[in-house]
Formats: sequence, structure tokens, C-alpha cells
Amino acid sequence: MLFEWLLVPVGLALIVAVARVGADVATRVGQPRIAGQLVGVVLVGPTVLGGQVEGVVRGASGRGAVDAIFPAVSVGVLAVVGSLGLVLYMLLVGLTIDPRPMARRAGTIALLVLAISAGTAVVALAAAAWLRHLGGWQGPSAGGVAFALALAAALIANGVPVVARILEERGLLRTEVGAITISSAGAITTLALVVSGVAIKGAGASAAERFVLVLAAAAVLVAAVTVLARAHGSRLAPGAAIAALLGLSIAAGVAGRSLLGTALVGPLVVGIAASGTSASAAFVEERLGTVVREVLLPVFLGFAALHANLRELGPGVLGPVVAIIAAVTVVKLAAGYGVARVTGFSRPDAGAIAAMLQCGGVMTIAISLAILDAGLITTRLHAALTLAGLATTVLAGPLLKRSGVAPASAVV
Repeated sequence: MLFEWLLVPVGLALIVAVARVGADVATRVGQPRIAGQLVGVVLVGPTVLGGQVEGVVRGASGRGAVDAIFPAVSVGVLAVVGSLGLVLYMLLVGLTIDPRPMARRAGTIALLVLAISAGTAVVALAAAAWLRHLGGWQGPSAGGVAFALALAAALIANGVPVVARILEERGLLRTEVGAITISSAGAITTLALVVSGVAIKGAGASAAERFVLVLAAAAVLVAAVTVLARAHGSRLAPGAAIAALLGLSIAAGVAGRSLLGTALVGPLVVGIAASGTSASAAFVEERLGTVVREVLLPVFLGFAALHANLRELGPGVLGPVVAIIAAVTVVKLAAGYGVARVTGFSRPDAGAIAAMLQCGGVMTIAISLAILDAGLITTRLHAALTLAGLATTVLAGPLLKRSGVAPASAVV
């Protein structure tokens, strides 16, 4: 046991180092840093080292270096540190977003969410039927409906942390395009998480009940943070207000994990609701920004990605995988671009929105891990969905550059 505890800093250091190398390589080839971080931590896992992460992936087999470097206690620490990093990063993202363009463009956001989710769901339903026919993709605990819903949830999801980081690196996060993209991405991912929860419960639970729970929790959260934000400059000292903000973010993350299976949405809502308190944003950014982006966020990416073994995707199964990834990418790009143009965005801005909303990123991987653990999919399909998350992340940067959007063109 002592030896396993000694391996904890080794595992953390390895993930951070590989993420740093991946980020540096990505910048040299014109990719966003976070794309390199994600690719790096995936490749250093079972794909290269062999084995599996102990006690996490149901159905995985084989031994190798990864289970020696990351014993059970190390995985537990990675989960806690990574979750904290995700909470703090999504808070930072929310604090930089002006909610006013979100309110002005509520119709656009709703149409983006509907078009992308519906289009991807159609592809996912067809893909689920195809994969069931081929065999070897549906998990032992899944009925036909649960399998289809689980696959749809993973493919619909948007990699909000990855998207936010790319927009931040390209100077677009504080623009109207950035605000619309992040709010749409958050709503799409929330929907995907609700669908995955229904699938994990056997597709017999009422989706309406879960939506009511999520909406009620969000309403309470927004009300609480709004009161805190107004009190920041009057009744509460800055230090006390910021401490309360951090506490609310962590509580929102815990509540979101209980309701949706992820700590992502709650802290983002907290940050957006408190975004008017510029002193809070500056304080949190100054003290935590670098540590969160360069250490804690890579640990979260590493925890989500360490469970995928791309060796499962041999030459005989790559055909269906590539076809499904291509179909989902094309549908998301077409839906995102079409809605953005119809609702008044310029071609460059519409291209930027579409490029970011096609990115499944780490959330595709995270949802895939959850439905794998529930026995709804096989380790082979988990590897395929991991590849989908990687491919759409790598595509996001070049597609954004190709759109021709300029940061100054969309500033609110």
C-alpha cells in the first residue's frame, strides 16, 4: 500500500509532463495546446503502455505498464484532483463570459442545440442498428433502446472544456461568437448527459423527470450566485465573496455530478452568473489561472483518457468507426453553420461556431467511459468513441483557422 501511495506523484508528474510535451508539439504544427494535451495523455495510456486502469473499465483485460504506474489509489487521487481542476477551469471560463449576448441570441442558441442534437441523434440511431448487426459493439447489459440512447449521448456531447480552451487561446472566448458557442455547447452537453443517464437506467426512467430536476437545480443555483454577485461590492468583503464563489462552484460541481454524472455544468453556470464581478474574475485568474490550465486541467484530461485502449481498433473494424465519425462531423458542421447563417452571423463567424460545436472532445470520452462502466457498450466501442473525441478535437483548430474569423470582429 505504501508503494502504491509513492506512485501517486509519479502518475501525476507523468500526465502533466506528457500533456506539456503534447501541447508544445501541437503549437509547433499549428494546433491548439489542449489538442496536444488530450492526444498526449491518451497515447501514454493503455494504447502505448498496455494493460488497463485497475477496477475502472468493466470488461477490459490484459496487463501492462499502465496498471503498474496507476494503481487503484492513484486513480482515486487523479479523479479528485482532475474533478477539482475541471470545476475551477469551468468557473474561470464562466467568469469571462458576458451573458448579455446569450440573452439576445437565445433563439439562436435554442436552434443550434436542436439542430445539432437532432441531426446527430439520427446518425447515432442508424449507427446503433448497423453496429448491432455487425456484433461486438453492444454491451452485455444493454437492450436495443438503451444502446441506441447511449451511443447518441456520446456522439451528441460537446467537449466544452476543450472548446473553451481553444477559444481562449485564439482570443475568441470574450466575444459574442465565444459566448454563443460556449452556451450552446453547454446546453448540448447537458442534454447528452441527461440522455446517457436515461440509458444507464435502462431507458425506462422518465427523461422529463430528469429535465425537471436539472432545471430546478439550475434555477436555484443562478438565484444564489446572482445574490452573491450583487453583494460583492456592498455587503461582503471581496475575500469573503470570492471564497463563497469558490464554495458555490465546488458545491455546484458535486450536485452536477450527482444529477448528470459530471461536474462540468454547475461551475460554468456559477461563473456566468457572477461574471459581472470583474474583481472576482481578476482575483481567481491571477492566483489560479496558470496552475489550473497547465496542471489541474491536464490531470482531468488524463483521468478521462487513461481508460481507452486504441489497440482495440484493428484494421477489420476501422471502416465502420471512420464512417460514423465522418457522418457525425459533417452533420454537426452543416447544422451549426446553417443555423448560424440563418440567424444572421457572417460566414467567418458561422464557420467558427460550426467548427467548435463539432468537437466532441473529452466529453465524448467521459460519457463513453460512463456507459462502458454500466455495461451498455464494449471496450471496442469505447475505443472507437475515444478516437471520435480525439479526431474532432484535432479538427477543431484547423477548421477554426479556415473559417477566417478574427477576434476583433465579434467583440461585444
